[in-house]
Amino acid sequence: MTILGTAFGMVFYLLQVVSGESGYAQNGDLEDAELDDYYSFSCYSQLEVNRSHHSLTCTFDDPDINSTNLELEICGALLEINCLNFTKLQEVYYIKTKKFLLIGDSEICVKLGEKSITCKKMNIVKIVKPEAPFNISVVYREGANDFVVTFNTSHLQKKYVKNLMHDVAYRQEKVENNWMHVNLSSTKLTLLQRKLQDDAMYEIKVRSIPYSSDYFEGFWSEWSPSYHFRTPETKRAGLSLLYGPVSRIIKRLLNNCVRNQER
Repeated sequence: MTILGTAFGMVFYLLQVVSGESGYAQNGDLEDAELDDYYSFSCYSQLEVNRSHHSLTCTFDDPDINSTNLELEICGALLEINCLNFTKLQEVYYIKTKKFLLIGDSEICVKLGEKSITCKKMNIVKIVKPEAPFNISVVYREGANDFVVTFNTSHLQKKYVKNLMHDVAYRQEKVENNWMHVNLSSTKLTLLQRKLQDDAMYEIKVRSIPYSSDYFEGFWSEWSPSYHFRTPETKRAGLSLLYGPVSRIIKRLLNNCVRNQER
C-alpha cells in the first residue's frame, strides 16, 4: 500500500508540474485577469483646454460597475510631482492640470483604498481627443453653381495638436443614415450643386482627429452641431431656351392686336 500510495503521489505531483509548465494560470493569475477585465477603463486627453492646462478624462468600460469607493491615480511623466489623483464627477474621472510632461508613459491605476486593483500604461500624447469643430457655414454661389462649406476649430490657435484631419459628413434629411463623407485637412470645402438634389434640405456636420503621422495621435472628436441648408430649384434647360423666343412671339402678337383695335 505504501508503494502504491507513493506512486500515486508522484503521478499527481508530475501532473501539477506539467500543467504549470503548459501555461495554465494559477488561481492568483486568474483572479488578476478577471479583475483587469471587470475594472477595465478607457481614457482620453485634451491639450491646452485652458491656455497651458491639459485635461485627462477616464471612464469604466462597463457603465453599470459600482464605482462608489473606487479612485483613479496617475503616476509618472509628471512635472515636479510623482502622482496625481483624479476628481470624480458622477461616472467620469477627470484631471485638469499643467503637470503633464507630454513625454513618456504614465501609469493609471484603479484604487480601492490604498490597494491598486488594476493599472494601465498610457502616453498622454497618444490618446488625444480634439475639441469638436464649430461655426459651420454653407454659402451658395449662384454663378459657380456650388456651395462653399467653412467651419472653425479651436486647434488653429493651439501650440500642440495643430494638424488635424476633418471628416465632413452630409446627407439629404429625408434619407436616413445615408451619409456622404469627405476627409480634408483644411477648414473649407466646396460641394458641387450638380451632385446634390434640387430643392432639398441637407444636414451637414464635422468631426476631427489628430494626424496619424504627427507626434500626437488619438481619437475622433465629438461631432459639431449640425448645420442645415436648402439647395435651390434649378430651371429646366429646355424651358429656359424656349422662354426667349416664345416671349418675343407673344409680344409681337399683342402689339398687332393693339394696332388693329386702333384702326
